[in-house]
Amino acid sequence: MKHLSGAQKLLGIASLLIIISEITYLGASLGLFEIALEVITSIGVGMVIFGIALQHQLKNIAAGIGVFFSSDINIGDSITIKDMHGVIIEIHLTKIVALTEDGGRIIIPTQKLAEDVAIVYNKQRKSH
Repeated sequence: MKHLSGAQKLLGIASLLIIISEITYLGASLGLFEIALEVITSIGVGMVIFGIALQHQLKNIAAGIGVFFSSDINIGDSITIKDMHGVIIEIHLTKIVALTEDGGRIIIPTQKLAEDVAIVYNKQRKSH
C-alpha cells in the first residue's frame, strides 16, 4: 500500500475492510469461530497432558543438554553421588553411566545432577 496514493489508497483500505468484514460475518454465521476455538482448546489441553506425562523425561533432556554444553563432566572423570562412586564411561542425553570399582554400573539420570550434590574428579589429562 506504500506505493498507492490518494483515491487508490482509499480504495485499497475500503477493500481490505470489506474483506475483513465478510470473513468475520461468514465465520460468525457458519460457526467457524466456535469450531476453531474448540480445536485450539483441545490442542492446548492435549499439550498440557503431554507435558505432564513426559515431565521426568523432559527434565532429564534439559539437564542432559546442560551437561553436554558444560565441560565440567567428561568421560573418564570420577563421580560420587549419594554414597556411590564410579568412573564415567558413557554420557547420554538422559543419563550418565559410571563403572564402579567392582565392575558394577551406576546409571545416573542427568536430572539428578541438577537436583543432588555430585562430586566430580576430573581425570588428569596428559600433555603431549
